[in-house]
Amino acid sequence: MYYLFVFTLIAAASAEVIYNGPCPDVQPKENFDFSAYQGTWYEMVRYPHAGEEGVKGKCTLIEYYVYGNNNGRVKKTHIVDGVQTYVEGDLSLSRPGTMMTTLTFGGVSKNAFITVLDTDYSNYAIAYNCKYFPDGDKHQVRSWIMSRTTRLDENSRALVNNYLNESIILDSNKYIGNDYSPAACQASVVKSLTDLQNQYY
Repeated sequence: MYYLFVFTLIAAASAEVIYNGPCPDVQPKENFDFSAYQGTWYEMVRYPHAGEEGVKGKCTLIEYYVYGNNNGRVKKTHIVDGVQTYVEGDLSLSRPGTMMTTLTFGGVSKNAFITVLDTDYSNYAIAYNCKYFPDGDKHQVRSWIMSRTTRLDENSRALVNNYLNESIILDSNKYIGNDYSPAACQASVVKSLTDLQNQYY
């Protein structure tokens, strides 16, 4: 069995994850409870992407607030080299198990669809995003494994590993780790990315 949380980071893991063809069909968490999913999630591992500056983003957390009628707000924060950056936006449940985030950069709004593949709401979550590029007939995959605390307990790790071992969509070798050590999470500057157009989450 491949254990996700004990791997060694390698340079090859820093590349965006892109495959040929359109996005595959995925099955979201059955009977997804949008309200129970809200609150703070800590990113344990992720597929690398530009929004978190490849492998550099540390101490990453996502906060979801559900206000009713399947709408709410989202805030994502990470730290790079002592600078804490965050982005905020609107949140809605576009279909069962899939959330749409709407973030505005430099006056331009961008939507992203995040599908929750599996979660127990209290300890762990596995999230997924896919974007298709028809001109090149390729799709880009992003995935996150999250915890309600900065450390995932053994039972949750086992559930996550079992899911990944059975998944034909996710590749556990593509994930890169996060760092919640005091040194990595120390920030002397805080800035918002909302006014910067060339960042994408």
